[in-house]
Amino acid sequence: MNKKNLYIGWDIGGAHTKYTIIKENSLILSSKILPLRLWKSLSPLKTVIDDMYKTYSKKYIINNAISMSGEMCDIFIDRKHGVEKILSLFNRKKMNNSIYSWKDDILPISEYKNHKHIASMNWHIIAKYLGLIKKNAIAIDLGSTTTDFILLKNSRCINKRVDDYTGLLSSELLYSGVLRTPIFSVSKQIRFNAQTYPLIPEYYATMGDIYRVLGIISPKDDYSETADGRSKSEINSLKRISRIFGMDYTNNQKKLIISLSKKIMTEHFNQISYTINYHINKNFKDIKNLHFVGMGIGEKIIKKICNKNKWHYTDLEKTLNNSFRNNIDGLSNTAPSFLLSLLLKKSYE
Repeated sequence: MNKKNLYIGWDIGGAHTKYTIIKENSLILSSKILPLRLWKSLSPLKTVIDDMYKTYSKKYIINNAISMSGEMCDIFIDRKHGVEKILSLFNRKKMNNSIYSWKDDILPISEYKNHKHIASMNWHIIAKYLGLIKKNAIAIDLGSTTTDFILLKNSRCINKRVDDYTGLLSSELLYSGVLRTPIFSVSKQIRFNAQTYPLIPEYYATMGDIYRVLGIISPKDDYSETADGRSKSEINSLKRISRIFGMDYTNNQKKLIISLSKKIMTEHFNQISYTINYHINKNFKDIKNLHFVGMGIGEKIIKKICNKNKWHYTDLEKTLNNSFRNNIDGLSNTAPSFLLSLLLKKSYE
């Protein structure tokens, strides 16, 4: 039996692993987000890889392309060790395994020489793909934990970032997301109705609670755990938010907590807007036809920010303007793995 090719793009993070599958001569993509928590153990990731092999190896030639940011987890001695341990999980099976490198694009695992070209370079896949179709653009990937700002000028990636440290230094990376980010990292205190509400710097609630009670994120996109392990119901979210203000929640406080949540959301919006403006003024002041591309679980937030500032906005899927269809999770939420699977397919076909 002649086996057809199966292409899998992997984005292996510390909290979540995302993969996208596309088959040879097919337009149907399958994306999935898995809460594997790499900092606890590599065993769940190993199980997922093994299950993938069992499911597809009899009918298909499995071609993996791997990107990651999970090498930062403290389960590893350092980032180099993290890269090696993650890649070793793929090398146990008879599959064609490649790695994404910002310097060499997609290359076989056996040929990579420098872990620094690979570690935390999942964002660069977005730059690589969008550079093929956009001349001048700022792409913003607002995820569960972080926000990546990808800068394209004359179809070339002009980011200075080579790791998380330089990403933070250059404001090309914000460690602020829609789900897992502790609320106190977004704001220390809220001023409302001539009164100050200090926030307790404890992991009582997350931005997921804020966006949940305000109806910004949909249940299907709400894939992270809560701070206290309780359900994602509105009442539990309101209780968690109340806790960061040192309050016990009662029904009489709902209006107040909603108002404070809106203030926190505005602060988060302003931080992202400020960073976008910083990059516009630094790199694109002379560019008239600048495009803004939103993606990630916070895609709606990026759209709101762009519309408010009258910036020319398009979401990722409309930007690609292709015929691919997705039959599991939203493609925008899995941007690096989704685009990596397309780059891998392109390299074979």
